[in-house]
Amino acid sequence: MPFFKTLHTTVFALICMSLICITLATSATAQSTHDHDHDHDHDDHSASESSEQISPLPAMVGAFSQLDSDHVLGSPVAPVSMIIYASVTCPHCSSWFTSIWPDIKKNYIETNKLSVVFREFPTQPANIAVIGFQIANCAPEDQYFSIIEHQMIEQSNIFASLNAGTGKDTYLAIAKKAGLADEAAMNTCIQSQAGYDRINKSMSLAGAAGIKSVPHFIINGEIYKGGQDFLPLAKHLDEAINLGYSPVLQ
Repeated sequence: MPFFKTLHTTVFALICMSLICITLATSATAQSTHDHDHDHDHDDHSASESSEQISPLPAMVGAFSQLDSDHVLGSPVAPVSMIIYASVTCPHCSSWFTSIWPDIKKNYIETNKLSVVFREFPTQPANIAVIGFQIANCAPEDQYFSIIEHQMIEQSNIFASLNAGTGKDTYLAIAKKAGLADEAAMNTCIQSQAGYDRINKSMSLAGAAGIKSVPHFIINGEIYKGGQDFLPLAKHLDEAINLGYSPVLQ
């Protein structure tokens, strides 16, 4: 069964449920724990945000490698590839993208050492996460990551606007950053079946890889279990670069 079904309503009908959504977000944050599969202890910002249980699926093409349909940032001939599973409503994802991601971009992506795939993994409040992902997916391809980054950096302000009842203005502003002209264009985007299909596929790939929490990383076809701070992650990336791996497309 698909993780998400098409929403037969407008974005603002969902945003009107903001108080419920924020309660769910607070609950999800309180329930988040460190990923005990990792080899190192993590600071708070690298702890994993739990989502709905995902039953492992049979092996799927692309579970551990880049697909042609993926959103990718970086050189196609970079020696190392990394798949990031994250949610725009996950506080730990927000913290990672705010504090660690800029250094990863500067030192590895912009130097053509690393290419990055982002895959959507909605966490509570899931309706709000899906809205954010749908808008990002409607942006021009070269703007997708910037729309995701914006939502990660502004996550607390977005939640605050939902609490204050100004979520409509907030999401219209994000939609305009994504190139959507007005409310009607945004609602059409939110209802995009192609977007829901992408999210469902992303969740299926996560399940096939055994990923049940975010942020989570797959580097050169293997689930990364080290620390998510810059130094341990950079050390792992440097070791992979020195081995001379190449990303595998499936």
